[in-house]
Amino acid sequence: MTKRVILLEEGTAEMKGLMGSIGADLAELKHAGWSVPAGFVVTTECCREFCTRLGHLSGEGEEEIVNAIRHLEQQTGKIFGHSENPLLLAVRTDRDQSSDAAIHPLLSVGLNDVTVEGLARHTGNRLYALQCYLHYLKEYGQLIHGIPSEFFTEISSNVKDGDEAELELNITEFKYLIEAKGRSPFPQDVQLQFNKAVRAVYHSQRVQASRSQNEIMRKPTYFSSEPGAPVLIQTMMHGKCGDSSGTGTIYTRNPLTGEKGIIGQYVSTGNTDQTDHGLERLRDDQSELYTRLLEIGSQLERREGEVQEITFVVDSGALYVVYTQPARLSSTALLRSAVDFVHKGLITREEALLRIQPGHITEVLKHYTDSGREESIGNLPTQIQLGTNDEHAASENNSASPSSSDLQLLLEWANEVKELTILSNADRPQDAITARKLGAEGIGLCRTEHMLLSPARLPFVQKMILADSESERRRGLERLLPMQQSDFEQLFEAMDGFPVTIRLLDSPLHELLPDLGVLEKRREWLQAEEPQKQEDPQSELEELERVIRRVSELHEHNPALGQQSCRLSTVFPEIMDMQLEAIFRAAVKGIRQGWWVRPEIMIPQIGHMHELQVMRDLVDHVADQVLGDERRHCHYRVGAMIVAPRTALTATHIARHADFFTFGTDELTEMTFGYSRHEAEKRFLQRDTDSRIVTNNPFDVLDIEGVGQLIEMAVVQGRIRKPHLKTGICGENMADLESITFCHRIGMDYVSCLPEQIPYARIAAAQAAIKGQREVTNTQNADISTIA
Repeated sequence: MTKRVILLEEGTAEMKGLMGSIGADLAELKHAGWSVPAGFVVTTECCREFCTRLGHLSGEGEEEIVNAIRHLEQQTGKIFGHSENPLLLAVRTDRDQSSDAAIHPLLSVGLNDVTVEGLARHTGNRLYALQCYLHYLKEYGQLIHGIPSEFFTEISSNVKDGDEAELELNITEFKYLIEAKGRSPFPQDVQLQFNKAVRAVYHSQRVQASRSQNEIMRKPTYFSSEPGAPVLIQTMMHGKCGDSSGTGTIYTRNPLTGEKGIIGQYVSTGNTDQTDHGLERLRDDQSELYTRLLEIGSQLERREGEVQEITFVVDSGALYVVYTQPARLSSTALLRSAVDFVHKGLITREEALLRIQPGHITEVLKHYTDSGREESIGNLPTQIQLGTNDEHAASENNSASPSSSDLQLLLEWANEVKELTILSNADRPQDAITARKLGAEGIGLCRTEHMLLSPARLPFVQKMILADSESERRRGLERLLPMQQSDFEQLFEAMDGFPVTIRLLDSPLHELLPDLGVLEKRREWLQAEEPQKQEDPQSELEELERVIRRVSELHEHNPALGQQSCRLSTVFPEIMDMQLEAIFRAAVKGIRQGWWVRPEIMIPQIGHMHELQVMRDLVDHVADQVLGDERRHCHYRVGAMIVAPRTALTATHIARHADFFTFGTDELTEMTFGYSRHEAEKRFLQRDTDSRIVTNNPFDVLDIEGVGQLIEMAVVQGRIRKPHLKTGICGENMADLESITFCHRIGMDYVSCLPEQIPYARIAAAQAAIKGQREVTNTQNADISTIA
């Protein structure tokens, strides 16, 4: 029979799944001989029963809770609800406070108009008792009835310290507020308080918390898919009895820097305003007690392998550990402590890597960057820029801060574990330099249209597109050729020895043309202007008419699905010729400079295998003409960018002419959903996410159920045709752990993301590999267990 209620002294470390990690930790401290306030855990199963039966437990469950409270009464000598010697309880979730679903504990459950006087007599401090009651009413109203804190703050804003009459008045007003907003009076029955507290703490773990009235009005409440945790019940320890009493919270390491040594605060009785040096006074005045705190912190760190936050109470000289949990850490502190725990053998490298989140890396890196990307990378420590195989080299470099050294070690460990290659999107040479310094293993996407459509080059592109003859168009392309060649040379130099994937022009025709409305307004102005004010009005007007006529001829009614990508080459084959010539000219120069040039030419938006076949023939033809004797040193590849569902569905045929597949998730998501990304995100996608029509924005997190199924199908089909087909994915959602885990699971070769996302992508790829290996191990163990 599953227990509904577990006393702390009955718990063990192995019972974390049943009683929660915090309850199990406190149970272990009890067994180790440390003083812990008496308490018990209401298991998840019992809490669920509480919530599903409208607050009514089965006879067995109710009896177990009543017996547990009686047990606390026997241990403490206090009575729950007693007027002279009341037992007060702290009710809190057993979920780590680092969780988004965690909530504040409800303290002093059992206070009412009678027991508050008993607390005053017990502590000898009526003012403190009234303050506890006022705080309890506020937290009760917020947690039980969802009353925004602003309402309570408005009432208590004028309370003067030390004024009991004001406190009593506020208590009365708080009770009126609870009755008005909660539509039921604050219960004086302490058992009813307890029942409501347990239900609310468990229930609130699964509901989005609203911190203000504005949030309540603006956002709907929704349930989290994460299951609720057990509820921990403890006797309240006030630390108000005698001079050798007080309360405090310590961290086993500095939560901002990760530096070793306890840090925190301690407030002794009678010194409520002196918190800055309270811990130092505790060390000086009660050194034995302080040493015991150090021992507890060290013991917890060794067992948990995490920085601990410890809440404690000193009551008449006796130390009680009230609460322990993993501390909330800054990114610097998390990285530093994780690396140190690995070196001490407390956790493995894999466990350290699994603790890293995107924000941790972003926060550490931003200390070394300025506002502009071009200027910022020069300020990165060398260890982060290029990496090193020597784990200790980073720590020996005095110019690198601990956080940068720790990050470098973690990235090196990730490289040893991950199976996916991490490439970078790079549209400019500076992007490639940035990416390489951040650990990119090549370029997975270079969008050449971003090069050609820069303000300095767009006029040349437009003049070439609007030319009336092929010879005139080729003259325009001759101006663009050296510009493109220079771009590619710099990319090859930055990525010496690493692949550079260059996507040929992938731009709708209308983006290459002047704005027709602007041209027509210019024509109207020329026609209205007096002839004598113009140098050669007729000549300019004639040229303008020609341009307008040409733009009109090239106009498309549905440009998003018109002449673009490889289809544009059928209309303007000279553009692709120029780009290919620029690639291979740059390759020749790079080879002669001693670089290892590895161009991978991506044909965009293939819809049919014949389109790829034609383009591949063109690539090979230009390569033969330009490379000459250097052909043997330039092992280029030709691949297809898959962004159309039909291409994914016919991947077996496409693979005949492709050396690699790259899946463009942004466009593939648009075509699969039938969304325009710009319009969807602007008009309805966020609303759908809030209402749970879609779980995530599919442009931020890969839609594995739909888009992912197409990708996996194409990978499988492509490798049926070519077992060693290289496959990868690029898009703005590629630095997401869920997306990278999917790519790892289906056996892709690489992921390409933005330069600034590379460090986390490296970590995420390692996390995916670690989790994948653990799943395999668990499956094998389960199979062995079943056979046995």
